[in-house]
Amino acid sequence: MQVAENWSRIRGRVEAWVPPRRDGDPGTLTLVVDRVDDVVAEDGSRHRNLLAGTSGTTLQVKVPASVAADIAPRKGSTAVVDVRRGRSPHSVFAHPDRITLKP
Repeated sequence: MQVAENWSRIRGRVEAWVPPRRDGDPGTLTLVVDRVDDVVAEDGSRHRNLLAGTSGTTLQVKVPASVAADIAPRKGSTAVVDVRRGRSPHSVFAHPDRITLKP
């Protein structure tokens, strides 16, 4: 099964943060999703938004090791993250350069 190129911008409340266990491991950010928006591609088109129907749900987002050790989201804070869905509907991965945390 091929993974379709897709990106969604999710905004939600941080429910939990599990930091990496070891160097090189990802972290896991659990978000209660408030809003899902399309992400505009460099050419002006919109990426496929495979998470459009997830408002009101809870998602566990894998945060790449390259940034996971440098962030410390607090429960109840707001996160805005560009994510893509993986091979299964429950596999969601954050873009390492597009994670914003707000108190």
